[in-house]
Amino acid sequence: MAVNIDSKTPNHPLFSIKVLAFLLIASVFATVATILYGLIIAHQTVSWPKVLLIAVVLTVIVTTPLAALGLWSRGRQDLEVSSFGKLLIPDSWLITLLLALTLGSFCGTFVVLSDQAFYPFLPSAIKDIELPGSIPGLLAALGAGINEEIWFRLGTLTGLMELGRWLIKASQPSKALFWSANIISSLLFGAAHLPQFAFMASGLRLAVVGVVLLQNGVVGLIFGWLYWRTGLLAAILAHITADIVIHVIMPKFFS
Repeated sequence: MAVNIDSKTPNHPLFSIKVLAFLLIASVFATVATILYGLIIAHQTVSWPKVLLIAVVLTVIVTTPLAALGLWSRGRQDLEVSSFGKLLIPDSWLITLLLALTLGSFCGTFVVLSDQAFYPFLPSAIKDIELPGSIPGLLAALGAGINEEIWFRLGTLTGLMELGRWLIKASQPSKALFWSANIISSLLFGAAHLPQFAFMASGLRLAVVGVVLLQNGVVGLIFGWLYWRTGLLAAILAHITADIVIHVIMPKFFS
């Protein structure tokens, strides 16, 4: 039995196993795409059973607790969690699609142009990185777009909002609470990208840390706003669009 911090009884169930299962299946698919991307750039091969096993294990360890936290937190905040439509696209699908594609394109362009602006300050190991091509780029976009939005928007952002709501004993999250949680989750989103840059550059310089946190912090704020205002699918589509711009489209214009 769920107990609220206030006397108000939620109008919706606090949890939906069907929605959680849907998100986990999507996460397995996204993780497979990410693994395939890694294998392509590493010029390695792994059997399909091993790829699926790794994807399932990672989904169980990482996605399951974060997705469950997000759904539970939404239920505590009296938000719809039993319907795929209400979670993914609560409003007009056409407006959601156009907004996601527009803001996703803006985010991708912002990252590429800021790369160019900060290029002189980056270590040569990062400057010399060559993007692997369109197909791997699409795999990377799908993998990151689905999983990272489940982790950082549905899970982390919504969970932080629920924690803040509990701490201040509020019946519903305020705008100030949302933006506070959005900023923190966006910084965590940026920090999660630091290890891969540390690996590529054999360490982390201050300039790299600043650029990574700035880029991912800005786009994380936009994805967080999209998620909260137009649904999880909008954030996923925007993220995928941004990564397609970064990995597939812009490399044809910038080296």
